[in-house]
Amino acid sequence: MRKAKVLSFLVVLPLVSILGAGVARASHYAVADVPRLVPAADVDKLHKAGVETTEQLLEKAAKAKDRKGLAKASGLKPAVLLELARRCDLLRIKGVGSEMVLLLEAAGIKTTADLGKQQPAALMSSVTTANQAKKITEKPPTEPQLADWIGQAQKLPQVLEEK
Repeated sequence: MRKAKVLSFLVVLPLVSILGAGVARASHYAVADVPRLVPAADVDKLHKAGVETTEQLLEKAAKAKDRKGLAKASGLKPAVLLELARRCDLLRIKGVGSEMVLLLEAAGIKTTADLGKQQPAALMSSVTTANQAKKITEKPPTEPQLADWIGQAQKLPQVLEEK
């Protein structure tokens, strides 16, 4: 009996890992820990409104009606909250941190939906051009990394409402 329980656990555990993988809560941070993405003055206002993490920020600013409520609670404009939510959306991609969010933005990619529509070679060209112009990172992503990010973006549920 004990052997059967252990065996079933060993079978179920990998399945749970695989099934849970699609959620992609990859690179979330405390809002205070990403000053390149969330300015310090905005962090204080977000804290006042009960937002501590980039994941919470995306959750509370993903929809236009929610942004209005968060704008009222935080004192930040809905347009600012949309920009921050877009950045948090990109943080859902495993391997994408603050620097890569800024690089993707500079290359014209604002959301995971935008990223999911890209072709690796074309994105590589855009990222390279953006990085040469703005000098965002010393270690830009490779084309295979971009292909991986595109694949991840295509599998993510789209939570951000652009209105």
